[in-house]
Amino acid sequence: MPDGIATLTRPVVKITALTDLTPIGLKLPLILPGILAINAKYTALGGAGGFLGAATTAHAKTPNGKGWYRHYAGGSIYWSASTGAHEVHGLIRGKWAALGWENSFLDFPTSDETVGGNGGRFSTFQGGVIYWLPATGAHKVHGEILARYRLLGAEKSFLGYPVSDEFAGPGQSRISNFQHGQIAWSPALGAATSWTSYTPPATGSGAGVHPLGIPSGSNAPDVRRRLVCAAHMDLTDDETFGSDEHASAHKQNEAVLTNDLPQDVLTMQKGAGGELRVELTLLGQVKLSGDVLVQGKALLYEGTSEQTNDLDGDLDFTVLVPRDGVISRTVTVWNEDEGGDKGVIAMSFSNFAA
Repeated sequence: MPDGIATLTRPVVKITALTDLTPIGLKLPLILPGILAINAKYTALGGAGGFLGAATTAHAKTPNGKGWYRHYAGGSIYWSASTGAHEVHGLIRGKWAALGWENSFLDFPTSDETVGGNGGRFSTFQGGVIYWLPATGAHKVHGEILARYRLLGAEKSFLGYPVSDEFAGPGQSRISNFQHGQIAWSPALGAATSWTSYTPPATGSGAGVHPLGIPSGSNAPDVRRRLVCAAHMDLTDDETFGSDEHASAHKQNEAVLTNDLPQDVLTMQKGAGGELRVELTLLGQVKLSGDVLVQGKALLYEGTSEQTNDLDGDLDFTVLVPRDGVISRTVTVWNEDEGGDKGVIAMSFSNFAA
């Protein structure tokens, strides 16, 4: 070796068993930073004397190749370059594992398990949050529903903790149920919140959430729902001589309803043939169950002009729109005095959180 040129010493790593990669991480920290980070987190949490206990596996790369992990008797530590090293344990870890670990939409943890409000716990992940409470178990919340939940105050809000994972509703909607309400998301309306008192049903009593006993006085729940309704009228002005006259009309509206008082949700009218007019009125009110009761009235007027006040047909009807449901109904109001004049009214309703 020529004078003046330093000799570089190559680090020597002797591998006696593939059960612990710590020696390699110490010698080559730029190559295996995840191992050092996992070890540092483990030490900070008390090592073998902490709640994680002794290691049960070697350090290993995650199946997706994006990070490292190690399992311990009391939980796991996961690391990725973008999230750092974080522990996951208990029922939150069980939920994450059931969803597919870091290969799920939740991806890697971004926090250690954290104390939440009212005796609960939560862990944050790149794709969402898993919340746990003894009374509700562990459930995940993510996406636009999580954004609305956090805006309200998350588990410290009136909603409390989730009692379900997010699930598919009618159409393209997504729904998460909470201790005291619900957040539903749809492409058309975004995330909307409903507030009422709910509890998970007893085993074998069916899916979903059921209302608690009805409180009295000022403690009665305030139930808010968003009702979207559409009505299409097809009118026939029956002619004794000549061809029948026809007309049609369509109208759509949405309204936020409560269990306080009935509210107007849609009114419309249409004339046909210069002699006939049909009017439609729909009133909606929310039940404590979250269902919406729609009271409808259809009136048919027939006379010498479409502005006549000669009432010849009167139809009252009701439609119960189930919570988180979509329903259709068609009614016909006839001229009860004479002829075959009629109005066929096809309606559709959807009832989601507001």
